[in-house]
Amino acid sequence: MKRKLRYLLSGILLIPVTCFSQKDSAGKSEFGVGVNFQTRLHYFGRTDSLQSSALLPNIGYQLKNGLYVQGNFIFTQNKAAATSYAGTTLEGGFRFKPTKHFSGNIFYMQVLYKDNSTLPQSALKGQAGANAAITTPVITINAGGDLKFSKDQTDIGATLGVDHIFILHKANSRIAFAIDPSCYLYAGTQRFTKSYIERTKFLGIPVGQKENTQSFDRFNVLAYEASVPLVAVAGKFFATAIPSYVIPQNLLEGETGKNLFYLTLGIGVKL
Repeated sequence: MKRKLRYLLSGILLIPVTCFSQKDSAGKSEFGVGVNFQTRLHYFGRTDSLQSSALLPNIGYQLKNGLYVQGNFIFTQNKAAATSYAGTTLEGGFRFKPTKHFSGNIFYMQVLYKDNSTLPQSALKGQAGANAAITTPVITINAGGDLKFSKDQTDIGATLGVDHIFILHKANSRIAFAIDPSCYLYAGTQRFTKSYIERTKFLGIPVGQKENTQSFDRFNVLAYEASVPLVAVAGKFFATAIPSYVIPQNLLEGETGKNLFYLTLGIGVKL
């Protein structure tokens, strides 16, 4: 049960709308469906000026050999508009068979945002990368690297984090609880910001003609984030609550962002 909860949490931490995890055994394939609500939608602490929240339904299927596919659907809501469809992400990849000390995956994600989306991440077209977690008796070290593809641009990204999971579970019980205090650092280039500003003029506000392209190309820290994911599992069902605090770094001209507390709530089922 502890290992099963760890992989469920790992998916949530890497991709907040993930709805399934890898089984302890390779006995069967797994189907998952769920929905999350995020009080503030952001991208490394970068937000739209409308302070949008999001409803995030998701569905996924994983074969017993580790191959998986999942789709996440994004519906935004804010003070200027009721709930409306903003886009979809489709991801496929492979999860390595987990051991006591290691888990990881490789993936490709296709991003399908509406053409008139005002979200900063709407400049992205796709993303490919790998994630790995090494568990020690004290902490789990999480690391990842990726390439983000936008219009005629490719960004390099890296993630580094630590966490430690605490499990509350009685023997022979189908109900368990977990808490997983976590800290993460996100870094990368920011060419997607240039694509976003050029395409939308940042929500219609002129940002001027002068651009420092060196700033877009430089590899910088993009954000620090701390979170305390809470997970409850009852048989095939699970519920999550993830309070998080993100601190954006190296904001460029035309970007909106500030230190932000937000909450992600979710429910789902794995079959």
